[in-house]
Amino acid sequence: MHDGISSISIIFVGGGFLKYPDDFDTPTFPAGKRIAVTRVISIAIMVVFLLITFACGFLLWAQKSSHIHPFLVSVNKITGQWEVIGHQHTDIKEMKTEQTLQESLIGRFLMYRFFVTEDEQFNATIWQACTREVHCNPEKETNLNGDEPCALFCLSGDATHKNFVENIMPIYQQQVRMGETWALDVNSVEMLPIDTVSANGGTWQIRATINSNLFGPIQILAYAQIARNLNLYPQTLGYYIKSFNAYKIS
Repeated sequence: MHDGISSISIIFVGGGFLKYPDDFDTPTFPAGKRIAVTRVISIAIMVVFLLITFACGFLLWAQKSSHIHPFLVSVNKITGQWEVIGHQHTDIKEMKTEQTLQESLIGRFLMYRFFVTEDEQFNATIWQACTREVHCNPEKETNLNGDEPCALFCLSGDATHKNFVENIMPIYQQQVRMGETWALDVNSVEMLPIDTVSANGGTWQIRATINSNLFGPIQILAYAQIARNLNLYPQTLGYYIKSFNAYKIS
């Protein structure tokens, strides 16, 4: 009877439940400590594997979620100012080569066609007629630095340039005498083909803004017909402005 009461008291004093195998490091159970260490190491390894799995999943998700967003950098040849244009987070839209070339031609033509400075000699250099074989050499880039004459001529058909010289240039010269200058806002240009764009050319509707130092922004609506003659216009891969008409809308 005495022995039974003594045993119950010892269990009660020990208190609670024993943890296996931490509380079994006894001479009667010598493997308990090693088992406990093995369990801790196993748990750590499983945690590391789970972290690696989550990291791999995150990397795959990040790779599939990332997209390339190309953009264009426009350099104003007059002021030298750089500006990012066309940086839109949309899917890349494929364009035909002939459409891209024609849009580039129109953009350059507009820049020269509506460019008027206070320097009459500089204007004359850009507007004058020249010899295509000599001054429209594809190895020399026409620019607005005054190094190359006939910038507008090399992009225009003979009839288009003749119309400019006879009907438009006198108006521009009068503007210069009044102190008015013009420059195209390249970011405002909108081009829309109004018929099928082919390898031989196309017809385009254009909206743009011309900045006047005296009258502020001028909105224009224009139509350009593009043709192709690779022998006479190698600089633009044969494309040139066959006809051009512009109207002031505001």
